[in-house]
Amino acid sequence: MKTVYFVRHGESEANVGHPVFQGEESDLTPRGEEQARFIADRAKNLQFEALISSRALRAHKTAEYISQATGVKHESVEIFSERKLPSRFVGIPVDDEDVRPKFEAWEKSLYEPDVRVEDGENFSDITKRAGGALAYLEKRSESYILVVTHGFFLRTIIARVLFGEKVTPDELKKIIATFRTANTGLTLMQFGVGDSREAWGIPQNPWIIRVWNDHAHLG
Repeated sequence: MKTVYFVRHGESEANVGHPVFQGEESDLTPRGEEQARFIADRAKNLQFEALISSRALRAHKTAEYISQATGVKHESVEIFSERKLPSRFVGIPVDDEDVRPKFEAWEKSLYEPDVRVEDGENFSDITKRAGGALAYLEKRSESYILVVTHGFFLRTIIARVLFGEKVTPDELKKIIATFRTANTGLTLMQFGVGDSREAWGIPQNPWIIRVWNDHAHLG
């Protein structure tokens, strides 16, 4: 059996309305730094052998706080990144008259498999990557892993766990709308438990969700 803790990064500048599209360079706010310290202190009581984050600055810094508190070495893995903006947007004001409608079209493409805006990710890309992230974790040798990732991508992972590789745009949309995440919220999933309810017509799922978005450490 494998246990994976997922942590959303601390509050970032983008979360509070930075005026420019920052992409992966969005830094933690002072509040985000504090949240990272809180989850790092809580992580002292968790058992994990590997500490992974996306390469985004906000996730990397959150993981570094956890690493310093626990002594577990931190590694960055690209597959756990947040949904990917069209690269041209980075550095452009969010209210730019040319870019704003294209940004809104890109957001819609995350629920439309046949729509693409420049080189940004769309529905097919991000759901496939979420499946790849689960496969990556399954293949890791460690039994206990902590992953610092992002709100939208974590919920895409949840959609893949619930609905499999045939997850539909409407199913993803419902997950995004109803499964809300707090900065540094803690989610616990396990792989290989073999949990099923065959008598109820529910097939066995290799992944189960034990805890969702626990943020008691924030007070």
